Amino acid sequence: MRSYLDELIKRHRRLNRLIDNCKAAGRQQEMQQLKRIRLRIKDKIAAVKRELVPVTT
Repeated sequence: MRSYLDELIKRHRRLNRLIDNCKAAGRQQEMQQLKRIRLRIKDKIAAVKRELVPVTT
């Protein structure tokens, strides 16, 4: 599970760089698509982290 989380984090970072490049190039439509993908990955990262951290009550 930890390797899956690491891969998601790498993909998220790559998308950040791609989005920055799209901003510089003025490619708004592509940037919006990348942002949607990045948000889905961020949600997956949060879900995996919740599974990895034991809940204490």
